[in-house]
Amino acid sequence: MMERISRRTALAALSALLLVACGNGETEVTATRNGDDPAKIGHVMGSADAPVTVIEYASPTCPACKYFHETVLPEIKEKYVSTGKVRYIFREYPIRDVDVPAYAMALCAGDDKYFDVLDDIFAHQSGITDAARNGVLKAALAAIGERHGINGEAAFDACMADESIRQRLKTTYDAAEKDGVDSTPTFIFDGEMTRFEGDIRSPEGFSAKLDGLLANAAEQ
Repeated sequence: MMERISRRTALAALSALLLVACGNGETEVTATRNGDDPAKIGHVMGSADAPVTVIEYASPTCPACKYFHETVLPEIKEKYVSTGKVRYIFREYPIRDVDVPAYAMALCAGDDKYFDVLDDIFAHQSGITDAARNGVLKAALAAIGERHGINGEAAFDACMADESIRQRLKTTYDAAEKDGVDSTPTFIFDGEMTRFEGDIRSPEGFSAKLDGLLANAAEQ
């Protein structure tokens, strides 16, 4: 129910990032531990004052990630994020070459549209992977981009060539490496890394995990 990441696929994804995001020096990576605000990296839903913070690392072509986003996350958003109990942070972790342009497009759409594009990508996951196999990935992604304000081939090409977008992805990728991510999706519950296995694979199990963390937070 989760996708383990081989070193080979991870290196391939990193190489895809480095094709553009080479820069002039080392990228500064903000750690998720040692008291730093984890919201410095990623895309945030929920209140900054929420007693519990959950970070997700995910790939847009990972079936388990699609399952989580379409089956588990909606209930979590309704019960915990929208009520101010949980702050949810999504972080991109590309594990295949195709993941890089898919995430680049979501970033180019802007912060206010990011999660809408992400939902669209997961909804059309099989079509995107098929398009990549058949050599028509650009057309598949451009069709999604058109629905979210990336209009025309020139705008799409400019997005794909934007070095700052690739650099943002590499910064997040480096944070994932520091956090020890080796499967997707991976979650960090208040600093504790957890793979997507066992009880948390269901909305009820994920909710039970959050209820325990909320109870602990209330006691402190």
